[in-house]
Amino acid sequence: MRHLIIGAGATFAEACALGNPRENCPPLMRDFARKTWANYTPHPLLERYLNELGFTDLGIDPRELFYNLEEAGTANVERFMEYCWQNRHLKFPELSERVPNGFISGGRISVAGAVEAPISLGEEFWENFLYHGIGSPIQFLTIQCFFENGVGWKDLSLSKAIARSLGQGDLVLNLNYDTVFELALEQLGQPFSYAPNVAQNGEVVICKPHGSLNMVSNNNGFMFGQPSWLGMPQPSGYRSFSGLIPPRLNKQYNQHPISKIIIQSVQNRMPDELIFWGIGLTDSDVDLVELYKAWSKNMPSVTVINPDIGVAEKIAAILRLSVRHYPDLSAWQAGCP
Repeated sequence: MRHLIIGAGATFAEACALGNPRENCPPLMRDFARKTWANYTPHPLLERYLNELGFTDLGIDPRELFYNLEEAGTANVERFMEYCWQNRHLKFPELSERVPNGFISGGRISVAGAVEAPISLGEEFWENFLYHGIGSPIQFLTIQCFFENGVGWKDLSLSKAIARSLGQGDLVLNLNYDTVFELALEQLGQPFSYAPNVAQNGEVVICKPHGSLNMVSNNNGFMFGQPSWLGMPQPSGYRSFSGLIPPRLNKQYNQHPISKIIIQSVQNRMPDELIFWGIGLTDSDVDLVELYKAWSKNMPSVTVINPDIGVAEKIAAILRLSVRHYPDLSAWQAGCP
């Protein structure tokens, strides 16, 4: 039984292989804010956060300061989103007051289903952040990179190359919000099901504990749509993107009821092989590391596909296992027995 773990680097590699300019590709951790806040500003918490970092002159647009700090490694989107989570209930200015350029005022834009699935009192900022600062921009970047008008979804050759190695009983732990890998499975004709559903009839299990663009929720539950549907328009009675878990520090799956259900359905599996593709472990991956340790405890080694050998060394040190490192999928295919 094989477990494949894929992260942002996998989607980024697929986008680059299709000829997309790097600046148009879906985000990595180091440019997450720059690529997702183009039409949104997390006002006023962004200003408060920068002030607490010691900055008083925020310029005309505080986002630019944060982008520069993010690029330099001085600021980290995980730490900022943790700050937002902890302060999400703070009082905010009246909506009639002037807000910075780029800010979408007045909470979420009304769409079908918004009335039937209201936002809880005090959660307006957080839900707005999920919707406009994460979900919608990643949806746009996914379509921009992987869809061609008049043709449909582009040929996802990289994802298909590794997906061909999967079959019944295998699992994909997909840490991305996009559905690129699931689309690749569809292009191969490989059936799959989303955890916590039980796989059957040759299906590969897709586990997405960070949420997914094609997942919607309300106060009663959640469901996944087809991977070609990226969350909008949202179905009546459900909230799009409300299931996403942003890359914030100190997040635990038990804090999020949907993630808890998804992870519990797969945590006791005992795979024979563990492959990491496009994964870069971050400070917030405490729960994931424990899951990797449990899955790999009877393995002599794991496989890491990543251009950065430092990532392979970090995984080896954390899991206390030897690592077979490949800089890209071509090298992995060449090295497969």
